[in-house]
Order: sequence, then C-alpha cells, then structure tokens
Amino acid sequence: MEEVRIKRGWGWLLLATLILSTIGDEISLITLMFRTAGDRTPFAVPMLLVAQLLPGLAAMPFIGRLVDDRDAGKLLVATALANAVILTWMAWHPDQVSTILGAGILSISFAVGGAASFALIPVLAAGLGISLSRANAVQEFVRSGGMLAGPVAGGALVAWGGTANALLIDAASFALLGAVVLGSGVRRPVEPTGGEARTLLSEYLPILRNRRITVMVGALTIGVYATAIADVAFVFLVTVSLAAGPTAFGLLTACWAGGMMVGAGLAGTVSMDRPASIAFVSITVMGATMLAIGVAGTTMVAGLMLVGIAFVIGGGANSAHNVAVRTMLQQEAPPGARGKVAAIYGAATSTASILGYMTGGLFTPDNATGAYVLGGALGVLAGLLGWLLFSLARPKDT
Repeated sequence: MEEVRIKRGWGWLLLATLILSTIGDEISLITLMFRTAGDRTPFAVPMLLVAQLLPGLAAMPFIGRLVDDRDAGKLLVATALANAVILTWMAWHPDQVSTILGAGILSISFAVGGAASFALIPVLAAGLGISLSRANAVQEFVRSGGMLAGPVAGGALVAWGGTANALLIDAASFALLGAVVLGSGVRRPVEPTGGEARTLLSEYLPILRNRRITVMVGALTIGVYATAIADVAFVFLVTVSLAAGPTAFGLLTACWAGGMMVGAGLAGTVSMDRPASIAFVSITVMGATMLAIGVAGTTMVAGLMLVGIAFVIGGGANSAHNVAVRTMLQQEAPPGARGKVAAIYGAATSTASILGYMTGGLFTPDNATGAYVLGGALGVLAGLLGWLLFSLARPKDT
C-alpha cells in the first residue's frame, strides 16, 4: 500500500491554496490573451494558443517518467515556484516574443505540475480521510469555480491595473502554493529503479497493455475531441445562429460553468464504486446535449433557452465525467505508474483539443449547428462504444 505522508491539519489548507492558484491560472490565461490580441499582430493569438499546449504535449512522455521517478510533492513545489518566477519575468517583459516564449515554458511547467498533482491526489485523499472520488470532486469543483470566477477577475484586474499587475497576482498565487505544499510535508515516496537501462516504450508498454485504461483513455480522447469541435463553434452559435450578443454569450458561458460546479458537487456525494460506468454515462449525456442543440431550432428566444438548459446539463455531466475518469485511472494504475498514466491522460486531452479546434474551424462561421451535430454524435458514440469495449476487458488486464 502507498505510504501517506502529509502533516496533520494541512490537507484542507492545501486544497484552499489550490483553489486560489486555479483562479490565478484563469487570470493569467485571459491576461495573456488580452496582451497578445492588443498588439494586433497577425497570427499572434493562434501562436499563443499553440505555445500553451504544444511544448507540454511534446514533453509528456518524459514528464510521466520524471513524476514516477521523483517525489511528486517536491516536484509540485519546484514547478509552483518556477511558475511564480516565469510569470514575474513575463510581467516585466510585455513584448510579443517574451510572451510566446514564456507561455511555452509555462506549458511544460504546468504539465509537470498537473501530472504531480494527479499522482498526489490519492495521497491527499488518504491524509484527509476521504474517498478518492470525493477528493477528485473537490478538485473539479475548484477548477469549475476558477473557470467561472477567473475570467471575470482577470478582466477586472487588466482593466484596473494592466496586464503586468494581473500576472504578478498569479505569480503570487503560485509562490503561496509552493510554500503551502512545502509546509504541508506532502510526500509520495517512490521505489528505487535499480539503475537498469530503460526505454520510454518499455516503461509505457505495461500501461498500454491494460485494456481498461486504454479503452477509457480512447473514449476520453473522442469525447474531448467532440467537445473541442463545439467549443470553436460556440461563439458563432451565439452570434450567427442565434443572432445574439455578448450578454447572451456571457450568460451561456456561466450556464456551463455553473453546471460544472453543480456536477462536481454531486459527484463528491455519490459512491463511485464503479467510476467507469459514471464516466461513460456522463460522456453520453454530454454528447446528447450537443446533439440536441445541433438538431433543434435556433430561434432567438427558444434557442437561447434550449442552449442554456443544455449547457447546465452538459456542464454537470462534464464535471461528473472528469471526476469519474480520474478516479478510475488512479485506482487502476499502480502507485509507481501514476505519473505515466497522468502523462497519457494529459497527452490525450491536449491532442484531442488541438485536433478538435482544427475540425471545428471547418464549420465556422455559418454552420455552427453542424459542428454541434458532429460533436454530439461523436460524444454519444464515445460513451456507448467505450462502455461496450470496457465491459469486455478484464479487471487489471495486462
């Protein structure tokens, strides 16, 4: 059994600090978007988005090995402090090259921190005396709250003090996170490797042979791809298909984020003895809501009401799916391989997002409903086919 190391009384403080840091992430995201778009340089925003995803994606196989070979608690401290330094440097270097370069470095640092957090959640859950699914639900609730509050706070901070001050506030949140993780003493001891020669393929092959993990990751990939297609079309669904404006856009975004918070809260109260079933049902529900939006009428009043209701339901299903997938993968993977599982999880979601954004662009600006039909159909397919294949796989099949 994995040894639990965390100082008594620090667990909930650590979770609270993660909340603050998550909101800070959203603040920095919108701040960098404002800064990049303000220069009006052609292709600057796409370059920023690629820089935020691609370096971390390319480094994922090595990051998984790093997290499994080193104490994830120490890695989380190191990446949090590195993020604070990088964001501080970016605050005082507002030029386009520095912004893109800094975003690329943060992409790798965020990937390491995310994989370390994934590996530490079971340790934190045991230290707090709560179930693994509840710990993941708390984390999802935090992330949903950050998605809801972060952009609002980021926009207000940029308007009030400029992009530099907003980035400095995010840097401070990471410095605080590093200090709290260090003070909590949270540790995940690792087994010595023995010094034998290893290749990435030999390390990842046992995980990829686990059919339950590969089926779950495959379904997750299709689901994220489907959602990303719809994400690209969302703004055109509002402005073109529904002929609505910024207010409607903001309200619908809040419907999705609010639904995610409700879904995360409910996921923390539900027993997840079989998290895979919840994962496949929730992704099917997400697909069904997108499909309903795509095939239904899009008149101004009726369309807005339908999309709002669908977004609340879809957002709730999204959170339940995220909690269930992470719980299942953390339960299925041996403690010494959770870093690699996190790397596979992160690589799958990043790759699917990039491909989904590219596919969604083919439907804009005039066929947003078509994007929702395609995304919805793929989501339903991922849920139903994934559950069929998963039910045929044996537990711990390696």
